[in-house]
Amino acid sequence: MRIEQKKTIKVDELAEFVPRKAGATWSALWQIFYYTRLFKYVHKKHYPKIKKSFDKICTHDKLQKMCSLGYLRSPQRDIYCATDKVLPILRETGFKTEILPSQPIGKGDINELNNTDIFVKLTKLEHFYALVYPNFGYIIPDALMIQLDSKSKKYKLTFIEVEAQKPNWSEYVEKKRENYHKLSRDIRVFEYWKNICEKLTIKPPDIKDLSFTVSFYGSIKKDFGIGFTFENI
Repeated sequence: MRIEQKKTIKVDELAEFVPRKAGATWSALWQIFYYTRLFKYVHKKHYPKIKKSFDKICTHDKLQKMCSLGYLRSPQRDIYCATDKVLPILRETGFKTEILPSQPIGKGDINELNNTDIFVKLTKLEHFYALVYPNFGYIIPDALMIQLDSKSKKYKLTFIEVEAQKPNWSEYVEKKRENYHKLSRDIRVFEYWKNICEKLTIKPPDIKDLSFTVSFYGSIKKDFGIGFTFENI
């Protein structure tokens, strides 16, 4: 993701979390807030995997203090969510808060943290821009990844499925393939993406030109043909 900031935003009550002499920056703190909100549930161990420099800020004591100030919430030990209190700051710093997920209300259980493991890896992909979380009723992806080339304005859409082994695993994944084929013919996916385009101020495609791919992350392997990939965790 490319983040451009034209001014430095500072919040007095958060100054203690930015040890400038140790190399920490206000920009890093805002990115911590952004990624915490973007991924919904973040374990303390995830922060240095996103950026090593986050270690300067994301100590246990500092994260707990941010919770006491209302910027973060900790539903379980070492697991953090970003509250709505971070949104005005992120908007002021130039982040596209319109596409961020709602404030999480869950506990950050194992499936949610498995998702975050994959989401962190996705940030390392070329032209990674953001994740959004659509719900189409008959199929609810773990996320939709947006890769955006800021120069050409070209983008790629990939639905993300993080699959842990379960009973009737093969049949379960086959059903998902059927539903994604159904989604490719469903106007709701076009309407959803058009709405996201408006929020990102990028030109939406013609309905006939909209396309997407699907990536499954897990130990299962299938040959679903063009448009589907399976990645080992």
